[in-house]
Amino acid sequence: MTTAICTPPTSPLMTPDQTSDALGISLTKLSTMRHGNVGPNFHDIGLGLVRYNTADVMRWRESRAAA
Repeated sequence: MTTAICTPPTSPLMTPDQTSDALGISLTKLSTMRHGNVGPNFHDIGLGLVRYNTADVMRWRESRAAA
């Protein structure tokens, strides 16, 4: 298994595109995880916009690598 290497964005919030890239998963998988209440925490900021806290995403990714 290969591990995706990414540089976290400078903003504290990530778009779903950025998050899927950081985690090495598809947008569809990320959406499925979000709707199943699994995966990194996310924020619904209204008008159909979802954002992920960069630190939460990196912590979640690290916790998966250790498992």
